[in-house]
Parts: sequence; C-alpha cells; structure tokens
Amino acid sequence: MNIQKNIELKKYTTFKIGGPAQYFIEVEKRLELEEALSFAQEKNLKIFILGGGTNLLISDKGVKGLVIRIKLNKLEFKKKKVIVGAGLDLEELLNKSLDYGLTGLEFVTGIPGTVGGAIRGNAGTYGLAMSDVIQKIIYLDENYHIKEMNKKEANFKYRHSIFKEKSYYILEAQLELEKGNIGEARKLVRERLEYRYNTQPQGLSAGCIFKNINFAEVNVEDLKKRGVEIEKFTKFQKIPVGYLVEKIGLKGKTIGGAQISEKHGNYILNNNKASYEDIIILISYIKQQVRTKYGIQLQEEIQII
Repeated sequence: MNIQKNIELKKYTTFKIGGPAQYFIEVEKRLELEEALSFAQEKNLKIFILGGGTNLLISDKGVKGLVIRIKLNKLEFKKKKVIVGAGLDLEELLNKSLDYGLTGLEFVTGIPGTVGGAIRGNAGTYGLAMSDVIQKIIYLDENYHIKEMNKKEANFKYRHSIFKEKSYYILEAQLELEKGNIGEARKLVRERLEYRYNTQPQGLSAGCIFKNINFAEVNVEDLKKRGVEIEKFTKFQKIPVGYLVEKIGLKGKTIGGAQISEKHGNYILNNNKASYEDIIILISYIKQQVRTKYGIQLQEEIQII
C-alpha cells in the first residue's frame, strides 16, 4: 500500500480548498481498498472516501484519519446492462455508453465527478437522476464485508441515498440503459453542454451549493404573495435556489476570496484564494437572506467536512 501522510486535499477538490489529510491513499482495485480499510481499522482511524472532489468543501484544518481516493474505473457492457466502478468519471461513462449504442444517461451531461459520488448524492438534471438507471449496487458495509443492494434498498430521494446515512462504501454499480437513437442523444448532449456553458460559471466551484426547493416542502400560496413566480417552475415542481438568490439581488456578493457567481446564483466561486471560512460565511449569509425574504430554510447540497 502506498499510504502517504499530510497530503494537501485542496488539489483533489474542484473548489481548490482543503487542508492536509493525516493519511491518504488512492485505490484502483478492490483489493487495495480492502487493504486500506484494514489499515484504518488496525490504527483505529476514521475514514473519509473521496471521489472526484466535486460537491465538497473541506476545512483548511484538513481531515484526521485516512482519506481514500476511489479510482475504481471498471466498465463492462452486457447488452443493456452496464457494470461500472465507483471511481469512473461520469463524462467517460456517458461517452462510452453512447459509443456502445446505449442511451439514457443524457441527464448527467456536464455533471462533474465520479459514478460513486453521483450515486451517493443521487445526482441528476431535467427531472431525472441516478436512481432512474441504477439496478443494483455493490458496496462494503460498516464491517468491510462486500454486500449487494437493489435500487429500493438504496433509499433514493432527491439528492439523497442510504450512502449519506450509513458508513457504506460504493465499489461498483449495475445500470440499465436503453437502445435508443444515438444521433439524437449526441445532439441533446451537445445542446445541454452549450446551455451549461452559457448559464453556469466556469471558475473554481463545487457545483450547486444548495438543494432546489420542492413545492411539497413550502407554502406555495405564501411564496406567490412574496413575489415568487411559481408558474415558471410547475414542470419539475421545484423552485431553483439560483432564482431566489437573483431576485434578492445577491449575485456577485463577495466575502473574502469567495463570491456568489454573477452568472448563476446557486454557485459560489473561489475567486481569490478563498478560505473555508470565507465560503462558510457566505453560505450562512445566503441562508439568512433567503429565510428573511421568503421564509425558506435552505439545505446544502454540497458535503461539508
């Protein structure tokens, strides 16, 4: 095992923020992961699993214990089934699935990160998410035993899964895709990439900071009275946080080296060597302003360590 000490984590996160890991290892095979977990167990170390480093904010103080960066990149096609390792990049999964003649993953277009992270957070867009294509998941449980669960057992909800509740470690997953029109799928991917490029910032960020707001969780009539144009969002039954931030006039707001994107209100950028504290204060400020104006308590989509 190539276990290293005091490795700066900021170079492994898209925010480029994060202090040193007490212990750090990258694993490309299942056996390496099992050995790393045994090492942590012997030394009584806490474990943190790192994928693509997206949707993640790590303290400048770093992480005690063992940080395991998952690079399991298995990829096998069996007719409509896809067996994929947790460390494979989402973009690579999408492109190779299209090359193989399978559609159904167009919703991950432009979403950064790895398959494991996308499953953990049930990532998605345009009303679809990983839970729509997952059939089963291979994982390690708290006792480091290899287990398998089906989609129902994964407790998928909006930007949530059982992997946010328990100390389970995703190894690989089986997806079920479709034999569709590849030309149309590739065209859709190009259009969505162009849209994301035009509407989302390209600087250092962790992606969307907050979960969008489900109609079922708020008083829609009250929000109408407060000036929220509810009819714009009836298709997906969710109010975009970026819309609320823009209505309040917070786009461009800066604290230290952190700035709310002027392009998209649900993005915070590390514009000038932002610290962990800069980001946290700006997150708190946004939550306070939205709560005061609309009576909504925002929930973070990113994971804060």
